[in-house]
Amino acid sequence: MLFPRQHLPGKNHKRLVIYQPASGLRLIFLVLWLSLSGSLIAEPIYLSGDDAITDLSLVPVNPPSDIFKSSFPNENSPLNWYRLDIELSPYSPHDWLMVFHQVPHKKLDVFIPVNNGYQLTKMGIDGSLSGMAPNTMKLILKPGETKTWYLRHDPVALNQLNPELWPSLNYYEVLSEQQTAISSIQTLLIVALIFIFTLTLRNRTPALYLLISHVLAANIMILMWEGDIFRVVSWPGEPGHWLILITAVVLVTGIASYRTLALLPVYTPKTDRLSRALNIVAMALAVYGITSASSASVAPLKLAAYALLASFTLVVLATAYCLYNGIRPAKVAFPSALTMLILLSWSWYTEAESGSLTTYPEFILLSFHAVLLPLFYWYGHQQNLNHAISINAIAPASRKRRIFESALREHLQTPDSPLSDNELIQKVLTTFAEVLPGVPAMVFRHQQDEWHFFPGETTDYSKAAENLAKQLPEIEDDLLSVIASGIETKINFKDRYGTIYWLFPLNIDAGNKILMVLTPSRYHRNATTWQTASDISNHACTLFQANRQSLFWQQQANLDPLTGLLNRRAFCQEAESIIETSLGTDPIRPCCALFMDIDNFKQLNDLQGHNAGDQILKTTAVICRKSLRHQDLLGRYGGEEFVALLPDTEPWQAFHVAERMRSAIASEHAKNNQWANIQPTTVSIGISALSRDVNSLGRILEEADTAMYRAKQKGKNRTSISTSLTDVRIPQP
Repeated sequence: MLFPRQHLPGKNHKRLVIYQPASGLRLIFLVLWLSLSGSLIAEPIYLSGDDAITDLSLVPVNPPSDIFKSSFPNENSPLNWYRLDIELSPYSPHDWLMVFHQVPHKKLDVFIPVNNGYQLTKMGIDGSLSGMAPNTMKLILKPGETKTWYLRHDPVALNQLNPELWPSLNYYEVLSEQQTAISSIQTLLIVALIFIFTLTLRNRTPALYLLISHVLAANIMILMWEGDIFRVVSWPGEPGHWLILITAVVLVTGIASYRTLALLPVYTPKTDRLSRALNIVAMALAVYGITSASSASVAPLKLAAYALLASFTLVVLATAYCLYNGIRPAKVAFPSALTMLILLSWSWYTEAESGSLTTYPEFILLSFHAVLLPLFYWYGHQQNLNHAISINAIAPASRKRRIFESALREHLQTPDSPLSDNELIQKVLTTFAEVLPGVPAMVFRHQQDEWHFFPGETTDYSKAAENLAKQLPEIEDDLLSVIASGIETKINFKDRYGTIYWLFPLNIDAGNKILMVLTPSRYHRNATTWQTASDISNHACTLFQANRQSLFWQQQANLDPLTGLLNRRAFCQEAESIIETSLGTDPIRPCCALFMDIDNFKQLNDLQGHNAGDQILKTTAVICRKSLRHQDLLGRYGGEEFVALLPDTEPWQAFHVAERMRSAIASEHAKNNQWANIQPTTVSIGISALSRDVNSLGRILEEADTAMYRAKQKGKNRTSISTSLTDVRIPQP
């Protein structure tokens, strides 16, 4: 009810009901006042004293009628209008300035009261660069006077309009101090960049490339924070968004620099991958936040900040873990990373609002840190260079034979058939992974003056192996001399970074040295782990020796004892595999066979004896081997007969190979003919090729044998081709 009822006493003491409208009117006036409150004028901002006014709490208003007298702007315009009523104290001794962000807004117009009208001044990226500070304007006010300013601005969620009012002398003093600090940091950053480029010319490492990116990003951040670059060069989008993005890049490259400086990819690979994933997520959220046009873009920026802090925290924790394990680079990286994390977290917690631009303290902190980071790298690098690498030989703790559990015996039992070295290495690595989980294990093999490493089934420790491989050439002579001191020797190796490796020689042949390498953490550096690793390595040594003996006897069983070529059985086994591979393609891969027979060999044996015949066979085998490629098969088929299989060879190519071989044999035997009344030794050769009809080893050798007998019939010391070959490129006899 709009009107309340009131009971008053009357005649005969009867009660009458009278309605009074006073309270209802007050309620109506209250409603009208609330509905018009948006157009009421707030109290003017009073300027007095020496302190700046930094929180103006702007409230949007309708476009002013005293500016647009004839026509109003389009109602759908995205621009917001704000009104500032400012009064100057009669006793104020200062000239006052209206100050905006140094990072300019894309659109910001200020309407200044002049001569009963308004003058438009552009303060956005389309504004002028004139004056000591293009983001400021002087307030033309007389003492005791009140005037109204209007601001027209395109609102952006991540770069809100927040003007400040400053006494001019105070502001220019603060601005001068800021410019001095910024100029000093810029100079230091340029010096640091030149310094890093100099180091890169001598030592190109991922850490240096990251430092270059970090310092360059910090330089760009300074230019963007000063704001002039946006007025000189045309940039798409909002300038404040670019500053937020480059700040995120500075943080990500700084975190990545700490990862490489502390060698986290080597010693804490899983934590390092998680930190790297958080960096990627943070950058993705930052890009999404600044490209989003809605006010909801603040939330992704919050999540990006949390992801960066989580990534930085992981890096600090991983660096602390490396420091605990005695990794020397962590001694430099940990205190710096921890200090930076604390200061950055405190800055974000106390000063920077979520989604706001980079504040001056945060900006100075990031820039100064970018100057110091190259110095940390240089200091750590110098410490590493000055540290001597140590190699300690440790005798086994016990020579007693230890009994292993059944699982370990199954892992290290002698295989039924000989394995290659690579297969055996993988078998040993699997054993270490099963018996000593969590202890990084790898195998280094020194062969043909080069070190090759095998990280096993996991790739977690491949970077640790690469790091060790880079240092091995420096200590190779000392290391090999220690290894040569005895197969029972175990080696404790400490590199210049403070990392400890356990080395167990598995094989010390002159041309093929195999080392088992473990990089245990501090938690695993105990007598039990050492003894277990020693026992496994001892069994692995026995396994390598047994496997080599098996390979030796298998090889002896496959070789002809006189010529050293494959015997007939081994040749046929290898040849069958090659022919199956050639027939398995469409079209058939070319493959040719040579069947060779020494001419007049029986006469030489009868007249000069078997020793002369054996010498002829050896010489012929050597010449044939030199005439063929590494992938060609060569074997002694029986008596004075030799066979060769040439994969991926056309018949005309096989003919030239056979002729070259035949000529070399005839020339060699003629030059070294030691027997009178005996003609120099020659060979007759037959050639056949694989085809749809000649599609087996038996058929191709039969065709070549038939062609060889045809060469004998034509006078010996010649090459003859199978009648099934029609290649016109083969010279006709």
